[in-house]
Amino acid sequence: MNINKKLDEKEEVNQSKIETLAHEELESNSWIIDKEYKYLKNLNFYISIISDLEYVINCISELQIIREKEKHQKEERILIKRSLFISVITTYGRCFTCTKKNGRIWLNKNLITEYFPKNSDINSKDLIKFHEYIMNLRHKYIAHADENNFESTRAYIEFEFDYKSFILNSKIKNFTAGMYNFDETQMSNFKIISNCFLAIVEIKKSELVEKLKNEIGNEKLKQIGIPIAKRLNI
Repeated sequence: MNINKKLDEKEEVNQSKIETLAHEELESNSWIIDKEYKYLKNLNFYISIISDLEYVINCISELQIIREKEKHQKEERILIKRSLFISVITTYGRCFTCTKKNGRIWLNKNLITEYFPKNSDINSKDLIKFHEYIMNLRHKYIAHADENNFESTRAYIEFEFDYKSFILNSKIKNFTAGMYNFDETQMSNFKIISNCFLAIVEIKKSELVEKLKNEIGNEKLKQIGIPIAKRLNI
């Protein structure tokens, strides 16, 4: 469940405000779990990662649709493609990076090898190599302005000769060229690896859900759930 609500322009954005807005959208038979439970924090982290990976997959689908449409029309949607390209790489990278303090847990690329062994139809080594390619794009090109092979910004001189006055004029101009798209094979690989990590995180989420339910206990669930059921006649 994704909740997107518009905040008033004058309102300060903070976690408390966002949670209040989200709570208003929940079904009346819902209970937001108290933060005191030890398994809740990591469960919330995995839910956040799932949301990011689903977003990545949706963005790639949009890029595939744009590519297909461009085969039949001359106009190239450069701004949208660039926005999706940057967004998909930064969001994917979020799943594998973290701040040192108070950041969410992050995924390790070697989970691919752990969950998809050699006898699988999926070649884990190839997926890890593609993952490293995406992360290299993120680290050196998208998130940081390091020297890289994906873009070039150069100054050049444009000459004009005035034949009437025999004066040579020159102007310094510039160009910026960059790669802001994937080819069809790369988009397919990106979807595969994102779906693989999504499946892994779903497994970890399910494991934590069971641990959290056991931590809360049946008595607490009854204590919370029965009054709600009576109030709503469910």
